[in-house]
Amino acid sequence: GDVIPIGVVFDTNKRLAIQRQAGGARWGASYEDIADLDNCGELGLNYQYCEIDGKSNTQKIVAQLGSDKSDYAAGYCYNLTIGDTPKGSWFLPSMSELKTLWDNKAVVDTALRTIGGTIIGTEIYWSSNENYSDQALVLNLNSGIMRIINKYYSRLTRCAVKY
Repeated sequence: GDVIPIGVVFDTNKRLAIQRQAGGARWGASYEDIADLDNCGELGLNYQYCEIDGKSNTQKIVAQLGSDKSDYAAGYCYNLTIGDTPKGSWFLPSMSELKTLWDNKAVVDTALRTIGGTIIGTEIYWSSNENYSDQALVLNLNSGIMRIINKYYSRLTRCAVKY
């Protein structure tokens, strides 16, 4: 039978692929700090001071907010099971991982068009990094600029997987 691609590779060094479709969700509840996740972005909004492993970040988030819920960004990714990937395979990328996606945006969008996926385009995507209890980091894929916004806003979520 035909094989339907589930994603597009965006980082060959770390062996990361991005989901072919995006979903919208809030990051989490406002004023709920993830206890095991470092707050980042306070040093001049420099994403390099943030934890860089989105899979580990996602595991910390779902451990506190609930691994059985899909109504928030990390939970949406954690519960994603497309292709033959089991629950827990997909994760919400870190800001560092999203920056790599940004660096390869043109190639990724071309590949997404080829497989019938939704292009990254100029949207704003959640990262798995939080700033404080009520804020998390997003990346604007139009400008490549990181922002800090309220966790309760609904933004796009593009999950990643290690292949």
